[in-house]
Amino acid sequence: MKIEATVKQIRALLQLAELNEGVDKLSLEAYHRGREAVQRGLPRLLLERYQSLVAAGRTPAVAAIERGACSGCHVRLPTMLEHQAGRSLAVYTCPHCRRMVYARELIREGSHLEEAKSSARAAPASVGRRS
Repeated sequence: MKIEATVKQIRALLQLAELNEGVDKLSLEAYHRGREAVQRGLPRLLLERYQSLVAAGRTPAVAAIERGACSGCHVRLPTMLEHQAGRSLAVYTCPHCRRMVYARELIREGSHLEEAKSSARAAPASVGRRS
């Protein structure tokens, strides 16, 4: 299963996973505030998938692909899945543990691409302005 996602959305999933792991270190109010803030930035499909994994006891629910394997269960992923994940910004399903997996290197590269896009959008607005 493949769910298209942006770098920002994948990072939001990772933040949600961190909140769930550190729930005992936060006050209940801080946990709920943080969780609600992160969830607002996620599409319904990604959020529902994440919540179903957590409810089933799959923690962490989101895992990076490391050396061709799911970092959640450490089982080697099928070559086709590994190649697809490395080429498109999305979350996939590990066929063994069912966790959401993503290509970490695309998240790093994607942040640079998103920064370049946002600065390119801002640049034309400032052209012609003088201080």
